[in-house]
This record gives sequence, structure tokens and C-alpha cells, in this order.
Amino acid sequence: MASIEELRRRIDEIDGRLLELLSERVEVARRIGELKRKLGAPIADQAREAEVISRGLRLAEKLGIDPELTGIMLRAMIGICRKAQTPTRVSFLGPRGSFSEEAALKAFLDLGPELKPMPSIPDVFRSVEVGDADYGVVPVENSIEGGVKETLDLLSRTPLRVCGEVQVRISLNLIARPGTRLQDVRLVLSHPHALAQAREFLSRVLGGARIEGCPSTAEAVKRAVELENAAAIASRTAASIYGGSILASDIQDVKDDYTRFFVIGRERLSRGRGSKTSIIFRLPHRPGSLYEALSVFASRRINLTRIESRPVKDRPWEYLFHVDFEGDCEREERCAEALRELEGKALFLKVLGSYGVIE
Repeated sequence: MASIEELRRRIDEIDGRLLELLSERVEVARRIGELKRKLGAPIADQAREAEVISRGLRLAEKLGIDPELTGIMLRAMIGICRKAQTPTRVSFLGPRGSFSEEAALKAFLDLGPELKPMPSIPDVFRSVEVGDADYGVVPVENSIEGGVKETLDLLSRTPLRVCGEVQVRISLNLIARPGTRLQDVRLVLSHPHALAQAREFLSRVLGGARIEGCPSTAEAVKRAVELENAAAIASRTAASIYGGSILASDIQDVKDDYTRFFVIGRERLSRGRGSKTSIIFRLPHRPGSLYEALSVFASRRINLTRIESRPVKDRPWEYLFHVDFEGDCEREERCAEALRELEGKALFLKVLGSYGVIE
């Protein structure tokens, strides 16, 4: 009977062969990309990629391999090959290990993403606007804490469109320098939304600790592991990347906690289920104007999924309304009609785009 050490050596050998085969596949894909460029043909072939994944899943089923994880592996394999042909440059709110990076990988895993962490949400927008990235991924709404104000305000000013939506389940963990005990923590760092999502835990367990906001959850971990008696609230991935130790897991007050992320760019992504549209508008300051505006959707039985107001910066006590609704204004006439009617009622109307929800 083989020992554990012998079996582990076999695993190492198999891993080596798998990586050699992956390297060979990447080289073949790179040559295909070169041939397509010479022929003037599109590099991407979504039908072919869907066929590869479908065939792989059928084989996995025959071999008794977990189909869900196999699907992720196949998407990653296709992404590695696509990156060798022509990478998709994707910026996100960094640093590495943030929930925004998780959303970016979920959206672009099979498109060969060249991930570009940015220090702030405005920097994500700017990187796409100036052409340093093809797409950006920014948080827009949390299921507990509501809209991300910085993103909402930037959406009203950017020339970019919303190209897709990604939803990520948020699991928050208390992370500190290895060797730190829970009772040692005197400072807690994280993004303001994450701090708010763990408010009950902080009050009950760390009531005497000082709370400090950071630009992102991952940045909080980077700082916490460098300090004594400090901890951060972030993901397990961030703890792994920055060498933090998890003192408590799943500390968010509500277990079903999700954050929506928008993919911003110039071209719509042809992926995702369903269709949603996001718009921003401003109305005359008179009785009934909001009722009249929303009636253009109600009369056509268009379902609104979100409505939120943000103040107009240079007009005290006037507001922009951010609305998401089910439907596609680029492909459904009833949605296009509703927006044409709304345009006649609004002082300002901006259509951010129609898009699918990427799963």
C-alpha cells in the first residue's frame, strides 16, 4: 500500500503534467490568435468557447467530477488562453483581495482579464475613461447599507455606460497580524460599508475598540497586519494574500448580505441573464412630478428594481433620481417608449445603459 508521501509525489507529478498541457494549450491558442489577426477575423469565438465548456462538463459527468467546479476550471482555462491572444484590461477598486476583485473575476474569468487594482472608485472610472482599461468594476449597492454614494455621483458625470451587473455574497471576517488575540484588538479598520455591516458584532465583541474607515476592505488588511493590536474586516482571500490571521468568521450582522457591482465601459457585454436598464433623471420642483415620472413605467407594466435620490451638487435641495428597471431600452419598444415619454417630463435624463446580470 502506497504511503501518503508517495501519493503526494504522484499528485505533484500529475500537477506538473497538467501545467505542461496547459502551457501547450496556451501556445496553440496564441497561434490561432495570430492567424485570425492576419485574416482580419475576430479573436473571440463565443460559440466555440461555449462548445468547449459543454463538452468538458459532459466528460466531467462521465468521470464523476464535480460539474460546478469543473465549469469554473474550464472558464479559467479559456481565460488564460484568451489572455495570451488578447487580454481584456479590467480595473477594479483594489488592492488585491477586495470584493471588487472577486466581482471582476466573476465577470471576466473566461475573457482573459488583465486585472488592474486602483486606489479609489474615481480612479477606476478614470482608468476606463482615458483608455488604460477596457472595463471597470465598481460597487454600486449593498443589500443592507444601500447605495454607494461615490459610485452613484460619478455615474451622473461619466461618459461611460453600464455594461453589466455582478452580485457577490459578502462574507466578512475579522483579520489581524498572526499572534493577535481577539481581546488584544484596540483598532478596527475597514471600508465604511463593511464597518456598518458588522455594527452589531463590533458593539457586542469589540465595544471598546476605535473604528477607522479605509478606501477598501483589502487596504484595511494591508494596514492591520502591519500594526499591533489592530484588526481589519475583509474577505478570507485578503487574509490569505496579506498574511493575516482570521480571528472571527462571518461577522456580518445579516448572513444573506450581497453587494451589486456595475461593470462600466464603452461597449455592452453580450453575457448575463435577463435585461435591466439604469437611468438618472432630474424633475421640476412641483407637486406630482415624481408620480408623473414613474407613471410612464407603471402604465407599461415595467417593474422598477431600485429608486434612490442623490443631491444635485450645485443646486441645494434638488435631487437626481437613480432608477433601475427590468427591460431593455435598446431592444424592447415599450422600454424605449417609456424613456421617450419621461424625457418630456424631466429636466435632465441620462440613460446609463441596458445590461444583463452576470452569474
